[in-house]
Formats: sequence, structure tokens, C-alpha cells
Amino acid sequence: MKKNFLLLILGSILEYYDFAIYIFFAKNIGADLIPVHDKTINMIATFSIFAIGALIRPLGGIIFAHYGDKNGRKGCFSYSILLMAICTFAIALIPNYHLIGLGATILLLSLRALQGAAVGGEIPAAMIFAYEISAGKKRALNVNIVMAGTNLGLFFASCICGYLLNHFSSQLIAPWRIAFIIGGVFGIISYFLRKNLNETPEFKKIMDLKQQTLPLKEVVTKHKPQLYQMLAFTSFIAALVATFTAIMPNYLMAYKAISQSDSLQLTSYSLMIFTASALLAGKFDWLFNKYYLVISTLVFDILIIWLFFIFDYADFTILKYIYFIILGYIGIICGRLPVIISSYFPTKVRYSGVALSYNIPFGVIAGLSPMVIFALIKSTNYLWVPAIYLILFSVPALWFLINIKSKQLYSYY
Repeated sequence: MKKNFLLLILGSILEYYDFAIYIFFAKNIGADLIPVHDKTINMIATFSIFAIGALIRPLGGIIFAHYGDKNGRKGCFSYSILLMAICTFAIALIPNYHLIGLGATILLLSLRALQGAAVGGEIPAAMIFAYEISAGKKRALNVNIVMAGTNLGLFFASCICGYLLNHFSSQLIAPWRIAFIIGGVFGIISYFLRKNLNETPEFKKIMDLKQQTLPLKEVVTKHKPQLYQMLAFTSFIAALVATFTAIMPNYLMAYKAISQSDSLQLTSYSLMIFTASALLAGKFDWLFNKYYLVISTLVFDILIIWLFFIFDYADFTILKYIYFIILGYIGIICGRLPVIISSYFPTKVRYSGVALSYNIPFGVIAGLSPMVIFALIKSTNYLWVPAIYLILFSVPALWFLINIKSKQLYSYY
């Protein structure tokens, strides 16, 4: 059991490690691979390529989920992480644009698209695998332990990026390339380790049952209410994660004159708080019920307004503490998602249901958020855009939380 969880966590770490190093090194990647010299336009172009990779994610999720619901969860793990690893390693080897011109940008775009397809199958599979090999009341914590790998991936990325920026001075190879090479090697090792995974007990029970319809078709026809509810809640979570991992580090550097190393340090501490609070939500899931989630979402809306209100005159130390408090709230709200989304769909279409309701928000919303927010800031000169953006996404999440029955949040018991 412990070995299975370790193998599940490895994929989660790699996915968000790749996600984070692209974000943290966005300026450097854009300077080397995208032939646009205006800094703002170059950043928008860099995030546009990031967004295209994310937009492919739902399609990749549909393909992997179809295979996973028809033939089992095990095979998806090996192929998804192998594809991720190859793409990560290949991005590190793309020549600079002054050597191959626009070919560098095209290669980056193509590899990000393939990487996005692989990610679309990886995280939903990790969630449902952890859910299906766990018993009743342990499911919330066990699924969150696996999902903590995503935060560990972000944490490792911020630490490695910070170290490379501060200590790696060689001109032979750019620090961002080293970060991608590390991710590629890590993924290939994970692939060989995962080949020994066993199929989940829940899927074994239905292996002999032939599906009469496509899993995707069954989800969108017979489980439409569950799909809409999960899309509403997960969209808010995706906007939160994108804002505080992809947008705020670059926002602070661009508009608040915070150094890249300070921004990465802030991100590292924030991820520790986020991970701890998410695990807390899994361990004491009974405590963080419907009413707590509703109140926490409302409190978050107030805190995010306060944070942006004091940005212009507050000391950076004060900003950090408010930032950490907000991350604590976010961690608990996000920590309730994995087990709820896994329990919302029956076993025979669980992979497809989770893949759709997770990948659409995290592909479309999280993928487009950096590009959209920075474009809105540039066109409006209004620095409150991230706060307004998050508050808008909190509205459908509140609708879901207010209307759902309390027992539905604990149907996995």
C-alpha cells in the first residue's frame, strides 16, 4: 500500500514541478525561445504557449480516461508519466531562437501541447487510484496525501529555481534548462517504478462488465448534475491555484518591485502552509463541512480585497503574513476537493467524470488565467484585476456549497 502511494505521489510531484518551472522561468524561457522583444508582449506570448498546453489537457484527459474506464487504471500511469518526462526533457534541449528562429517557438508550443495531454490523464488517475485503494474514512486523507505531491512539486520547483538563480553562474547552459532536465530524469525514473503497480480492487470488481455506452457519453447524459456541480466548485479551486502559484509571483515582481528570489521564497513558504492545511482538511474532513466551506469562501473574498487594498502602502512583512493567512484558507477549501470529486461518480465512469470536471477548469481556467489577467492589467492599468477575478469565480462555488446536501460531501464514508 505504501509503495503504491509513493508511486502515485511521484506523478503528482512531476506534473506541478513542470507547471511551476515554466511559470517561474517564464521571463527566461520567453527571452530564449520567443522572438518578441517587448517585455510585456513577450510575457503574454510565453503564457499563451503555456495556455495552449493547458487547453489540450481536457482532450488528453478524455483519451486517457476512456482507456482507464474501459481497461483499467494501471496502464494510464505508465504512459502518462512517460510522455510527460519525454516532453520535459525535450524542452530543455530546444535551441535558442537566434539559432533556429521561429522553429524554437514552434517546438516549445508542440512539446507543451503533448505535455498538456499527458497531464490530462495523470492527476485524475492519481486521485481515483488513491480513492479506490483506500478504505472509507481514510479516503479523504489518503487522496490528499497523493495530491500533496502537487504542492511538493511546486515547492521543489521554487527551491530548485531559487538555488539555480542564486548559485548557478555558468554561461554554458541556462538555469531554466537545468530545471527541465531534472524534471525529465525524475519522470523517466518514475515510469520504470510505476510498471509494477497493481490494478485497484474497485475496478477489478467491474472488469468483467462490458460498458454499453462510451464512458464520456454516460457522464454527460446520466451524470450531468454532478458534472455541473463539480465544474462550479473546481473552477474556483483552479482560479485560486493559478492565481497564487502562477500569477502572484510574477505580479509581485512586475508591479511591486519584489525580487525574483524574494518572490520564490514567499512561494515556498506559502506552499508549505497550503500543503499543511490541505492535509489537515483530509485528516479532519468531518470538521470542515458545508457550513465551514461557505463561511471560509466568504472570508477569503474579504481577505483578498484587504490584501490588494493595502498593497500600495503596507510593509512587505505585513503583506507576507496576510498572504500566509489566505493560503491557509485556500488549503482547507482545496483540500476538500479531491475526495469529493472522486466520490461523485460511479466506478465504471469515475475516471471520465473526474477527468472532465477536473481538467476543464484546470486546463481552461488555470491555463488561461495568467494570460488573461496580465492582458487585462495591461489594457486597464487596474492592479486589482486578480482580486476581482477570484471573487467572480467564488460565486458559482458558493452556489454549489449552499445547494448541496451536507451528506453528499461525505458519501465516501
